[in-house]
Amino acid sequence: MDFLALLKRAGFRDVEIRGETGFSSSPITRGMLFYATMPSTVALKRKEKKMQDPLETYQDFFNQAYADGAIDRKTKHLIALSASLAAGCEP
Repeated sequence: MDFLALLKRAGFRDVEIRGETGFSSSPITRGMLFYATMPSTVALKRKEKKMQDPLETYQDFFNQAYADGAIDRKTKHLIALSASLAAGCEP
C-alpha cells in the first residue's frame, strides 16, 4: 500500500503530494510535502480514543494502588502526601 493510500485509510481526505523537501533520511526514502484534510469528526474521535485509554489506565492503577488492604486508603494518601512533601513537591 502506498503512502497516499495509508493516509486515506487513516481518515484523511483530499490527499495529494505537493512536492519533495530535498531531505532524505536514508538512501531509499524521500522527504515529501503533502496536503490533506481530516474531517473534524474523524479527528475528534481519534483524539478521544488517544486520551481515553491513558486516563482509564491511570485510573485503574490509582484505584488498585489505593484500595483498602494491609493499609487503609486514608493512610496510603497520607503516606503519598508525606513522600511528595519530602521530595519538595508543593501541595
